[in-house]
Amino acid sequence: MKLSLRLNAVLKILLSIANILIPFFVGPYVIRVLSRSSYDSFTKATAEIQLFLTLATGAIHVYGVRTISQIRKDKEKVAEFFSEAFAIGLVLNSVFLGGYLLYAGRYREAIYYVLALQFIGSSLQVEWLNEAEENYLFITLKSLFVKAVYLASVFAFLKTDNPLRYGLLASLAYVLESLISFVYLLRKNRMRLRGIKPLRHFRKLALAFLITNISLLYVQTDKIMLALLVGEAAVAAYTIPNYIVTSVYNIVISLFVVAIPRLTSLFHEGKKEEYRKLYNELVQAFLLVFMPLLVFIFLNAEALVTLYAAGKYSDSILPLKLFVVHIFFNSLVYIQREGVLYLSEREKPIIIFNLLGGLFNLLANTALYFLGRFTPAAAVATLIVSYFSVALLYRIFIAKKISPGLRLLNFRACTYFLFSLPAIFVKAFLSRFELPGLAALALSFALFLTAYVILLILFKDRVFINNLKTSFRKVKAHLFRKKE
Repeated sequence: MKLSLRLNAVLKILLSIANILIPFFVGPYVIRVLSRSSYDSFTKATAEIQLFLTLATGAIHVYGVRTISQIRKDKEKVAEFFSEAFAIGLVLNSVFLGGYLLYAGRYREAIYYVLALQFIGSSLQVEWLNEAEENYLFITLKSLFVKAVYLASVFAFLKTDNPLRYGLLASLAYVLESLISFVYLLRKNRMRLRGIKPLRHFRKLALAFLITNISLLYVQTDKIMLALLVGEAAVAAYTIPNYIVTSVYNIVISLFVVAIPRLTSLFHEGKKEEYRKLYNELVQAFLLVFMPLLVFIFLNAEALVTLYAAGKYSDSILPLKLFVVHIFFNSLVYIQREGVLYLSEREKPIIIFNLLGGLFNLLANTALYFLGRFTPAAAVATLIVSYFSVALLYRIFIAKKISPGLRLLNFRACTYFLFSLPAIFVKAFLSRFELPGLAALALSFALFLTAYVILLILFKDRVFINNLKTSFRKVKAHLFRKKE
């Protein structure tokens, strides 16, 4: 059943909130149970396996969503592509599993082999088909179930400083989530073993692989370089603030992600005006929600790190503030890449601009290391420059070569930033009272959100008011239908 974009967005946001709340409960608990050295080692090993998992699955996910979005009305073609993409995924996962085991052999630490179980889940990873077909109800229910099992398991079985047990629980949860989706989609789509031609996707998949994995020159490069050149503690000090801002980002970008299949369909059906209107509306809705959240995180960085990391990672406070700036430019890169360039098959500028930004990040990190200035905060600073440069290059290319009518930042985006500034006064006011950390943050956010919404209403923000009216109208219609 095809759901509306707003309902899909609600489901995706609900899922993203669960993705934050579960680790928000688990993360502080794990940090408290594990010693700092154990948590540092686990974080380093996780960063390293993520590099291999991304290489194994990233291109399939991106290429799969894009391809299915174009052919999803033809069930025969969908089944054929599903079989071919799954076969390609098995080969890629086998190759990178071998590479990972060779890499892990250098350390001979058990945590690396426990985490290697995630390659089973990676081999079964077919969530791209659910996303392309907009099966967000299933995705949400399945993910909530798995995360509830994971949460219960961590609290039930992790009682001592045992990173191996925690790694096993995390790996099994990933495998379970992938397995459920695979079984569900296998029942809906026939999988062929004969007559498939996976090699016909080689060129386009190679481009998707290159586009996806150029991004590894950014955050993943930072983590690996920090691990090799500075130490395990630096990786954790970098990863914790990265997780905080990325979690919030993943919630809000859901507003855009759920619309990518729809944008792709409109573009390839030649409905350029409908595509332009939907794209511009999505960008404004994203900025309306994202801008105030970033301001709030920046102003409350110390409280957030203290609360999340149990006071063990005060060296993550400055990186968190810098990550706020980075994630803003990262979002502009993502929106332009996935919403315009990739679906219009402009792979060349994506590769060139991302390669330039990634190489700058790599070279800047290297220079900082030899100058004795390479720290988690410095690594984030180079990310900011890299993503700002790529976002600017994308914007110039889109305006000149594709359509000047596709907007990004405008005066309305500036007003969202200005409407977020009351957070400063709210924070100053609440600092006069001795409130517990979580209570202070919750009250501060509630007051700030109230002020922000009032300003949107007073200045009659069109995006906010239109979405509010539409939501009320749908709820009202739903309630009346139930009564009848």
